[in-house]
Amino acid sequence: MPDPVPPTSTPARSRVSVPDLLVALGVTLIGALLLIGTTQIPFGINAVVGPRVFPLIVGSGTLVLGLVLTALTLRGERAEPSVEEDTDPDLPADLKAPGIILGGFVLGSLLLAPLGFVIGTAIMYFSVALAFGERRYGLIAAVALIVALVTYVLFTRGLGLTLPAGVLRGVL
Repeated sequence: MPDPVPPTSTPARSRVSVPDLLVALGVTLIGALLLIGTTQIPFGINAVVGPRVFPLIVGSGTLVLGLVLTALTLRGERAEPSVEEDTDPDLPADLKAPGIILGGFVLGSLLLAPLGFVIGTAIMYFSVALAFGERRYGLIAAVALIVALVTYVLFTRGLGLTLPAGVLRGVL
């Protein structure tokens, strides 16, 4: 008598991973914002490949990737760590470091116009070092200011871009 075929059980659908969903929605939002920003770029000269082409490709690709990630996440898929990672995907996410980086980015962005590129960007660099655990505040402040200053000089003098000098107007 043949062995009966065991019933196939479908695995229980896992809950939606909130961190994965936040990343997927963030990528979708970035793609949408890139496409909106692309519409603000003037056409320029009549050419087959104008200044909007590459931002349009990047924005469209980012939006599609975000939508695919969102769909997969809502289906219950999770971003699993690779074998080399020493993490437990079932533990709650520690959002302290990303929160520090996001806070530094928001603060630096808000202060970019009034205080200038160097100080606003230095705040962003400082927050990243702080989020990665560096506690020598004087050192990271100095390094952040130096890197921001070098970036400012390269962009303004090397590439001819106009960046806000802010409180350092006349010094730079």
